[in-house]
Amino acid sequence: MKITYRKELEKAARRMILIHRTDTLIKLIIRTVLRCLKVSHAGIFLFDQQKKSYILTISQGKKGTKVPSGLIKISSESPLIKYFLTYHVPGHDNLFLITERIQSRLKSKKILESPEEKKLLEQLHQQLKVYKARIAIPIFFRDEFFGVFVLGEKKDKKSFGTDELTFLSILSSDVAMAIRNASLFEDLTIQLEKNQNLFVQTISTLAEAIEAKDHYTSGHTKRVVDYSMVIANQLRKMRKIRNWEEFTSHLRIAALLHDIGKIGVPEQILNKQESLNETEWASIKTHPLVGEGILSPIKDLNQVILGVKYHHERYDGEGYPQGLSGKKIPMIAAVISVADAYDAMTTERPYRKALTHDEAIAEIKKNSGVQFHPQVVNAFISAFSR
Repeated sequence: MKITYRKELEKAARRMILIHRTDTLIKLIIRTVLRCLKVSHAGIFLFDQQKKSYILTISQGKKGTKVPSGLIKISSESPLIKYFLTYHVPGHDNLFLITERIQSRLKSKKILESPEEKKLLEQLHQQLKVYKARIAIPIFFRDEFFGVFVLGEKKDKKSFGTDELTFLSILSSDVAMAIRNASLFEDLTIQLEKNQNLFVQTISTLAEAIEAKDHYTSGHTKRVVDYSMVIANQLRKMRKIRNWEEFTSHLRIAALLHDIGKIGVPEQILNKQESLNETEWASIKTHPLVGEGILSPIKDLNQVILGVKYHHERYDGEGYPQGLSGKKIPMIAAVISVADAYDAMTTERPYRKALTHDEAIAEIKKNSGVQFHPQVVNAFISAFSR
């Protein structure tokens, strides 16, 4: 049966964003590659901060090829690592190292520019041979280098085709994002137990990673946090909030992470310059539930999850994902809803102009009791009128 690589990528991406343990994530990635590309074995060298080396974290394949985790490590001076660090251009994909191409270049003296280049190619060829690897793929998130993905030969002994190389190119990008996010989540769990301030800093870094996917919402998360805190302060003055310090602590984190589920939305949809069609809009509307799925394994985030999950509910019950109405909508979500809407209305987009402050205020007033919680609207208008 012919593999549909696009569907496999989408399936893998959906599963990867829900995994918070790096070792579990790597196992999923390698199983996906083994199943889709029918290779003899695959492994990933990940950088270990303590050992200052790249460790063969997970290796799977046929008997005799599988290597125990942690048994093999390579330093930053390894030809394989030096090659990718030297030739990496931030924002651009690196060329894969493919043994057939290296052999071809070594045989064709005209292509080689210097003895140093020939020596490097010979070293790379020898290193890949030791690992019985036919392809080595760098794992980069922007200019941050996580490690190297190595694959053995295909079981049918054929060369890797264009579709397969494209699959690996896109997968390596998704893998970098997933590994980074899994590492951040692992840090979050530790920091929850250690220091609340460090926890918030890590949350901010994660929020920046989410925002990086959407080219048109630069600064959106920070503004939503700022607006949310202003609204909360006003609600306190109006005596509408109990346990105010606890509420604002949860609100700040929920506002930072309100769009975390967009990790699961394809970038071509997030960055589309025209209005979305029904299918694309349906994809966007999944992000509150995806956000809930991502955060639910982290203890002590129950109140935060309410803000993430329900910030697109409407007071009249016409929102999503569950169509909650009125006071059934948690206050934390109602606050983020107004802050999010105000920033969206006052931000320029390719498909519409930004509203002025007064126009946005008028729109929010108009939708009080329809889209927005009336108490939150009153607090918002009272605070921003000053």
